[in-house]
Amino acid sequence: MSRVLVIGIDGATFDLLRPWTEAGDLPNLARLMEEGTHGPLESTLPPVTSPAWPTFATGKNPGKHGVFDFIRPMGGRFELVNASSLRAPTLWEMLSQKGLKVGVMNVPVTYPPKPVNGFIIGGMLSPMEGTFTYPADLLDQYDDRMKPYRIAPSVQYKGGNEEAFIADLLDLVDRRGEYALQLMKDHAYEFLMFHFQATDVLQHALWKFVDPTHPRYDAERAARVEPAFKRVYRQIDRYIGQMLDDSGDDATVIVMSDHGFGPLYHTVNVNLFLLDQGLLKLKEGAWTRLKSQLFRAGLTPAAIWHLIERAGLQNYVWQVSKSTRNRVVSKFLSFDDVDWSRTLAYSIGHVGQVYINLKGREPEGIVAPGAEYEAVRQRVTRALEELRHPETGKAMVDTVIPGESVVHGPYASRGADLHLVLDGYRAIAFPLFAADRRVVTRQIRGDSGCHRRHGVLIAWGEGIRPDEAVEGARIMDITPTILHLMGLPVSDDIDGRVLTSMLSVTRAVEYECVERAEAGDEEELSAEDTAEVEERLRSLGYLG
Repeated sequence: MSRVLVIGIDGATFDLLRPWTEAGDLPNLARLMEEGTHGPLESTLPPVTSPAWPTFATGKNPGKHGVFDFIRPMGGRFELVNASSLRAPTLWEMLSQKGLKVGVMNVPVTYPPKPVNGFIIGGMLSPMEGTFTYPADLLDQYDDRMKPYRIAPSVQYKGGNEEAFIADLLDLVDRRGEYALQLMKDHAYEFLMFHFQATDVLQHALWKFVDPTHPRYDAERAARVEPAFKRVYRQIDRYIGQMLDDSGDDATVIVMSDHGFGPLYHTVNVNLFLLDQGLLKLKEGAWTRLKSQLFRAGLTPAAIWHLIERAGLQNYVWQVSKSTRNRVVSKFLSFDDVDWSRTLAYSIGHVGQVYINLKGREPEGIVAPGAEYEAVRQRVTRALEELRHPETGKAMVDTVIPGESVVHGPYASRGADLHLVLDGYRAIAFPLFAADRRVVTRQIRGDSGCHRRHGVLIAWGEGIRPDEAVEGARIMDITPTILHLMGLPVSDDIDGRVLTSMLSVTRAVEYECVERAEAGDEEELSAEDTAEVEERLRSLGYLG
C-alpha cells in the first residue's frame, strides 16, 4: 500500500509554474514534473475554492456534497458554509473508517473539524479563536517551541504596500511549512495533506505585476515586485523539497491546485443589469426610490471604497464593527430594497451565478417550477447574451450554462440556475447586490487577478508512471485515484474516475457499495465566529 502526501497550492497555474521551473527557480517542483507526471486539472464550475476543495475531498460533484460557494444564498441573504455543510464523507473520513492514519492541515471547509483517525487543522473558514483542530489540544505541545499557528493573512493589499503584503504572506507560508514538517515527524501516517493558501491571496492582488499583457502592468514597478512575488512560490518549493526528504521511498506525492489563475479586468454588477431588464424589481417606497436615485447619482460602495483607498485606510475598515458597517451598507441600495413579490431573478456570488426566484426554494419565490421556470430562465439567458461592454460593444457573457449541466444529485437544487462565464473569466460579478452605478466597472478592491477553470496536477513516486502526460483530469478524480493507489475500493457513488493512465498500478479498479449514512445536521457558527469569517472573506474579495 502506498503512503500518500498531497500538497495543495491554492490557485497554482502552469502559466507561472512552467516558465519558473524551466528557469530553475522552483527546483523541487521541476523534479516532480520531470520524474513524475503532470497536466491540467479541471476545477468545478464556478472555479471557486469553497466548492472545489470539497469536490476533491469527496470525489463528488457539488450536487452530491452540497457546497456550491463560500455562501449559501437565501433570496438576497446568505449563510456561510462550513464543514457541517458537507453532505458526503471526505477522503480522510473514508480512510479513517478503514483504520488508516491521516493528517490534514489548512484545507478549506474543514471547520469545525470532524473526528478522524489522526489530526485536522481547519482551513481559511476557521475562526482564530476557539477550537479549530482535532484533537482540540493538537497544537498545545508546540506553544513553547514554535511560533503560533496562523490561519489567515493579516495585511490587506493596497497600492504601495507590496513589500509589507508579501512579507506577511511569506510569514504565513513559513508558519504552515514549519508546522507541516514538524507534524510529519510527530505523526505516523498513511495519508497526509498540507495546503498553502497564500498563493491565491497573492495572485488576486498582484497578478498585474507578473503579466505584461495586463492593462495595469507597470514595467518599472513589476521589476521590483515580481521577484518578491516569486519568493512566495520559491518558499513553498523549498518546503516541498524538505517534505520529499522526509516522506520516504514508498510515498506517492501529489501536488495540486483547486483552480488556475489569470488576469482580471472588470466587475459586472449583474443585479443592475437584471434591474434594467425588468427581471429584478425594487420596492416602490419613498426610501428605496431615494436610495436608487442616489445610487444612480454615484453614492455607491465603489465610490466610498475608492475614497478610502486614496486615503490609505483600507486596513482600518475591517477593524470597524460589523454592526457599524452594516448600518453604513444599509444606506446604499441593496437586497433589502428588492421587491421579491415581483422579482424573477437575481445574482449572488462573485463568479457569475444567477438564481431564479423559484417557489418552494427561495424564501419569497414567485416563479412556479416546470414550464414557467423554464420560460423565465430562457428569458434571463436571452437578456444576458445581449450584455455588452459599454466602451467596446463586445459581449461580456461568453456562455450561459444551465445549472443541471454542471451538477446533479440530491442537493443540486441548492446550486445556481445559470452560470456565467464573463469575458473568459477576465471579468467577475460583484458578489452581492451591486458595487457601482455602472453595470460594467473596474474591480472595486483593485484586484488584478482571478480564477481560471484549470489548475495543476503533478504526481510523483510510488505507483506513478513517469513521463506519461495527464490528460482530461478533473478535481473530482483525485480521491478515487488515491483510494486505488492505496489498494482500497472506490465507493460506487463517487463521480470521479481513477486516473489509471498515470498509474503504474495494473490491478483492476475495485468498487464497493457503501451504505449511505444520514448526513448530520448543518451547524451554524456563533455570531462572533460568523462575523470574523465573513470579514475575512470580505477582505479577500469574496463578499465584495
